[in-house]
Amino acid sequence: MATHAQSVRDHTRLAPDHRTTVTEAQATELTLTVTEVAVRPLQIWVRTAGLIDAARRAVDAELPATQQRLVRVGQRARAFSPDTRSRMYQAEVMRVVTRGDRVVATVALMGQALEKSRHFVLEIVTEDVEVLSVPNEAIIDTGGRTVVYVQDAAGGYLPREITPGVQGELFTQVLDGLKPGEHVVTIGSFFIDAEHKLKGS
Repeated sequence: MATHAQSVRDHTRLAPDHRTTVTEAQATELTLTVTEVAVRPLQIWVRTAGLIDAARRAVDAELPATQQRLVRVGQRARAFSPDTRSRMYQAEVMRVVTRGDRVVATVALMGQALEKSRHFVLEIVTEDVEVLSVPNEAIIDTGGRTVVYVQDAAGGYLPREITPGVQGELFTQVLDGLKPGEHVVTIGSFFIDAEHKLKGS
């Protein structure tokens, strides 16, 4: 049976609080913002590189394994030489073929490439997909873990490890760790992370 003294201690001892809080002045100075976790359209840019053909009108490029299924004939793209980056060529995916264990996309340039380089970087715009996502600014990669800071009902911020999926230009897919309707810190997330570590939470 618990003694009276133990009972008093149990009721008066502060529960461990792993939240990180910021003052109103800090939040104003930082322009701290939070964004809702929601299902939204995610536009993905597939980035790869390849060799231009002899006519300098098409580029063959191997696709990243994780993004092969996203690329289709007819999608818009742009290409540029990494040597100069002075000219961006509009382009379109004209063929996607499997060659052994590789998948190669051929992208036709809208006009002849003037640079002498054989190597070109491609950025292919894929179709939007509807997925649970958070802004890219909310995500912090630390020690092999991917973390966001979730706002709780009391106004504090708790670190939450998530499993990210594909990354778009503005948002990243969340496969696990968050639910729709929760709010994560976007602008100011690195400050919250520093405060959290400083306080040893």
